[in-house]
Amino acid sequence: MKTILCASLLATLTILAGCATEGPATNGDSVRAMIASQAMPPLPRVERGSDARAAVSAYANYQNSYATPTAQGDGGAFGK
Repeated sequence: MKTILCASLLATLTILAGCATEGPATNGDSVRAMIASQAMPPLPRVERGSDARAAVSAYANYQNSYATPTAQGDGGAFGK
């Protein structure tokens, strides 16, 4: 009985040793950095040049592309 207890204790400690970390825990810093890199700023940045005139022009161009679509060429994706 004592041998089984010692063997099971040794096996348990060996299995738990695989869960130990070698360095300090980061407490989710990498996850917070990833989320921050994907978050959009709440206001447009002026240095990027996103002004109202350019936005209205881009939207009008987008809307007109559906009203008068450009013709597609014969160069298909599968080749001829």
